Amino acid sequence: MSPNFIQEQLSWSYVRSVIFRTGLRLSIPEVDDHGIDGTITNPERRGINRVDFQLKATTRYGIGPTAISYDLRVEDYNRLTLDDDGPRVLILFIMPDDEEQWLAQSENELCLRRCAYWVPLMGLSVSSNSSTVRVSVPLTNVFDQNGLHEMFRQLIG
Repeated sequence: MSPNFIQEQLSWSYVRSVIFRTGLRLSIPEVDDHGIDGTITNPERRGINRVDFQLKATTRYGIGPTAISYDLRVEDYNRLTLDDDGPRVLILFIMPDDEEQWLAQSENELCLRRCAYWVPLMGLSVSSNSSTVRVSVPLTNVFDQNGLHEMFRQLIG
């Protein structure tokens, strides 16, 4: 299997685990033709109760004191800037460079190394770049149980 395929599958394992542990719901479209990999739904909320997302896994990123910088394909960026169908976010799972460090397992734990973060891009200007757009993902937007609740609070109210 290619490293990219393994990265993708590990990132899905991380995202699914956090969503289900938080008590939320996940739906995945059969066809990804609009740049949406999945939808997180909070069945306890009335009105708008979902956030669409695109998931990326990478070992190529920059990290500063307050944010991660990531070069997102311009097509993906432009799709995430749309705000015509509810909130959309990028979920970025960052991983160690060394493939041997991606996952550790023992009888007591299963550990996926590094972390996922989220950032809303909807409402930002469409880019005319030819290949990528550098995205800044706040380190405060950790994709964990608290981060999911904060995401819904910020994006839906």
